Amino acid sequence: MNPFTYDQFPARIVFGAGRLAEVGAEVERLGGQRVMLISDWATAQSAAAVSRQLGSRLALAWDEVAQHVPVELAERARAAATEAAVDCIVCIGGGSSTGLAKAMALSHNLPIVAVPTTYAGSEQTAIYGLTGGRHKQTGKNPVVLPKTVVYDPELTLGLPPQVTGPSAFNALAHSVEALYAPGNNPITSALALEGVRAIHQSLPMVMESPGDVDARGTLLYGAYLSGVALGTTSTGLHHKLCHVLGGRFNLVHADAHSVILPHAIAFNAPALPAEMARLADALGVPGGDPAAALWDLAVASHVPTRLADLSGHDGLLKREDLPGAAHAAAEEITVNPRPVNEADLLGILERAYEGVRP
Repeated sequence: MNPFTYDQFPARIVFGAGRLAEVGAEVERLGGQRVMLISDWATAQSAAAVSRQLGSRLALAWDEVAQHVPVELAERARAAATEAAVDCIVCIGGGSSTGLAKAMALSHNLPIVAVPTTYAGSEQTAIYGLTGGRHKQTGKNPVVLPKTVVYDPELTLGLPPQVTGPSAFNALAHSVEALYAPGNNPITSALALEGVRAIHQSLPMVMESPGDVDARGTLLYGAYLSGVALGTTSTGLHHKLCHVLGGRFNLVHADAHSVILPHAIAFNAPALPAEMARLADALGVPGGDPAAALWDLAVASHVPTRLADLSGHDGLLKREDLPGAAHAAAEEITVNPRPVNEADLLGILERAYEGVRP
């Protein structure tokens, strides 16, 4: 075994059906007295339940969130939090709610209790992102890592298939890239492979039977492990491409993940024979092609597989948009298992645009 260093981030995980009822107790455990509750439009019922738990400790309710966390939105939320003298944040929802909570923690050094309702996994990472001028700036700071995460699979039951599938691929991308990203080690790889197995096993079941709480629980478990794996390693080529596409064109982050992942893995696979062999095992195709297996899982799960089908600021993404995206990504990618240049990135994007099977 090769020597390694592993920084294990402290976090409290509360996992199980019905455990939304314990959010108030978790806030009390952290000493929160003036709480900001961040939620999105789809989680109004859960937010109301948490509001009742908080009672007089609820100082500010905020229900305006947006993907990629626009800077102007973050600044307005920060000003409101300052005025309300907030000392703790509860966020309920997907990656957009968590992302705004992280922006608040970054500026105000506030503890977060996160209640994810999708499979984004960002609640397990110290990565934050803010978007301005069609550019998404990401960073890493342990202050944005939630102190407690409450996972309740019942909260995911209302997710429509067009959100469930891409969101699960977002989580899957975390585990896949954690296998080779800088900072990977035997512990993060073990977590990542278990995350891949859990998602691969449960995603088709959830897409076939959306009301299956046990399958939803397994999928949420896989997303949790994937977030931990990414949170203690780093992002690479795949995530950089997705961040560029999201920041430049306002594409839905999860949709970009499901489209790009098979093609990014196909590009890097020749430089990663051992990692790809283990990934193929976890995807149920021992000795097979993991990039093709990921594409097949996407098709079977009815998630987007073509950039040409994704919409952003200006309608459907256009082929002529790809060179600019490749150029922007080339400026951000500094480390990759296989040497990569702007032409390589354009090739990945063009194959993803067409949606061809790797």
